[in-house]
Amino acid sequence: MADRGTQDRRTLPQMLVVALLVVGYAAFGAYMHLALQIHIVYTHAAYVPIVLASMWWGRRGLVVTGVVACLPVCLHFFRVADAPLWSDIARIAFFCVVAVAVGELSEKVKAAKWALQASEENYRLIVEKSLAGIFVYRNEHILFANSRLGQMLGRPPEDLVATSVWDLIAEEDLPNVRHLVKRRETTGVSDLRYECRLVRADGTRTWVDVASSAADYEGQPAVLVNAYDITGRKEAEAKRRELADLTRKQEEELIHSARLAELGEMSAAVAHELNQPLSGIRNFANNALYMLQEGVGGTEELKENLRWITEQVQRAAKTINQMRDMTRKSESHFVPLGINEIIRESIEFLTPQLRLTGVEVSLDLASGLQRVMGDRIQLEQVFLNLLTNARQAMEEKDRRCLTVRTYVNASEDRPLVVEVEDTGTGFSADRSEKLFEAFFSTKERGHGTGLGLTISQRIIKDHRGTIGAESELGMGARFTIRLPAAEAADSGEATKRHV
Repeated sequence: MADRGTQDRRTLPQMLVVALLVVGYAAFGAYMHLALQIHIVYTHAAYVPIVLASMWWGRRGLVVTGVVACLPVCLHFFRVADAPLWSDIARIAFFCVVAVAVGELSEKVKAAKWALQASEENYRLIVEKSLAGIFVYRNEHILFANSRLGQMLGRPPEDLVATSVWDLIAEEDLPNVRHLVKRRETTGVSDLRYECRLVRADGTRTWVDVASSAADYEGQPAVLVNAYDITGRKEAEAKRRELADLTRKQEEELIHSARLAELGEMSAAVAHELNQPLSGIRNFANNALYMLQEGVGGTEELKENLRWITEQVQRAAKTINQMRDMTRKSESHFVPLGINEIIRESIEFLTPQLRLTGVEVSLDLASGLQRVMGDRIQLEQVFLNLLTNARQAMEEKDRRCLTVRTYVNASEDRPLVVEVEDTGTGFSADRSEKLFEAFFSTKERGHGTGLGLTISQRIIKDHRGTIGAESELGMGARFTIRLPAAEAADSGEATKRHV
């Protein structure tokens, strides 16, 4: 302690003063006894060195008391004093009582003083070395600011004193902070917690997390503010949001690209499918035209030809609309859907391909299934991918049977189950762990992107479901999708998300 060092430096002068007082007391006592023959008055002079020594040195002042007490003893021993012995003993006892009382009080005062100094130094250390910028203000003007706040704002702490607290806060955050402070004053709330930007000396902004509390400073009401620099965290959050947006956009592009790739593989079969209604339209139109030109046939026959033409147009339009929906990139709509209906539409869309490759389709769809919350196009993309993979896996097999079944497993959190099973080449157990990894494919090089199952898994996860696969090499494969049922609260709502 600095004050203790100062006290040690003062000890020698104090000892000299006490020594002079003790010598003066002895001389005064001798003079009073020998010259004036007075035995009482001089005794009171002893209290001066005793009290001073006890005040300065505490309990060590008893040493001076002992020295002072020797004088009446010596005078009595040499028979200079003719007072009774009990009188001298009483004087010495009073000396000791005074020395002990003053010494104890002095020790307590010094201990309290040193404790206060230690507390102040600890407080100063905590405040100055704190990672938080600390300041105190009253009536909107700063009374104290620590060095950390000065570092945060690029200004000396002493320059901040007497500055208006509102000058520290960025203009864009000022209305919100004023509102919070006013609400504290009106509601009587002691503490506030908020985030805002402070203005640095160079005009740049520093993000801080503020903890503000009402307190007493120098005996008067004030506000204590702790400001933690969170600029790095805010920048990291902004970077994460930017990366998340970029990732989302890339995923959207990836899903859309995969959808177009799958559509490209289907284009030949779709063209074949469109040729059939177009040929029918041409034949029925020529037949109707012939009847009109030649005047043969009746009105009912003409109507029958026109009805067949209308049906073929609707069939072709439905196929074209399905293709257009597959290529469209738009917001997804999560609405209650019937899973069996989506499966039937996917099968119908792939029917030309399945027919061309001789695949026998078996549907085992449970009736009365609960609806699921989902996006129709995304779920169609999943089923089209699984069905197309199954068809391709059976191209080298003599027996080509594709089975799609749905059922309910009420014991699971995702009770709606869809299974897509084929009699294709299958895959080994070591490959089943990699099926859903990006760019991994069991197909020959140049066939497929290796992204279909990865995207399908991502879509199913977005629908709060799971997808898994099991197979034996050469014995076909089975893919199982588990989806939660639409909750009652969601049955009339639709959620949107960009895909």
